[in-house]
Amino acid sequence: MTEENQRKIGLMAGIALSAGLLPGVTLGGDGLPDRLLTAALTALLFMILTTLVDTTPVFTRPKVPVVLLILGAAGWLQDTLIWLLAAWLFALAGGDLHVNGLATAALAGLVTRAVLWAALWVLPRKGAEAERERVAS
Repeated sequence: MTEENQRKIGLMAGIALSAGLLPGVTLGGDGLPDRLLTAALTALLFMILTTLVDTTPVFTRPKVPVVLLILGAAGWLQDTLIWLLAAWLFALAGGDLHVNGLATAALAGLVTRAVLWAALWVLPRKGAEAERERVAS
């Protein structure tokens, strides 16, 4: 699995988990198809905005703890702001994504970033990095 696919899976899981765990985050309307559509559109918005404002390093597994903390804080802030922006954009378009305030957005950003990083660390990887590890061993 490529790193891009790992990010997509982690992002979708983080958005779904945020909506499921946090009472202040509401995705979709009445039925499951509406919720899935809202989650997919939110993930698409996250992917577009994350591409425009990227806080992820070229290397995905930093070794220095200070770098890891700085990147984690920047990613958390980015995800928090994207949650707020997504809720605002959905409200303008008449969509069904609601985030109740900055504290809820911060918690949703924390959950989303944690799941995204977990997906990057846990999911199997194929591609250039895995090929380098195979050749080196």
